[in-house]
Amino acid sequence: MKFRAKMVDVSCLNHFTCVVNTISKLTKTCMLRLTAGHLYFMLSDKVANGGVGMWCELSQGNFFDEFQLEGVSAEANEIYLELVPENLFRALKTAYNARSLKIKLTKKHCPCITVAVELVK
Repeated sequence: MKFRAKMVDVSCLNHFTCVVNTISKLTKTCMLRLTAGHLYFMLSDKVANGGVGMWCELSQGNFFDEFQLEGVSAEANEIYLELVPENLFRALKTAYNARSLKIKLTKKHCPCITVAVELVK
């Protein structure tokens, strides 16, 4: 599996950060589903007991200038990750008014999202 995306538009970066911030206020963990055309943040926190259910769909073309994704196979060309949106928000917050932002899938001890920021000089 491979995933790499790059954002260079400051307004897109700020909007994406606001979306992740909103999600981080709603839940401690969520599922991130990456497909060739979209990013989905899915929350199903205690739905069986009357809790909150949420689905946030973002078109990758509206945010990213570069977007590469390879799933497990051509038939299953998507990636699912469980993540803590607060951690992603903290990383994105450091990129306020940055020149560019890269998000990629890496494998340290387990699969995780890595955020790389290129700051304005």
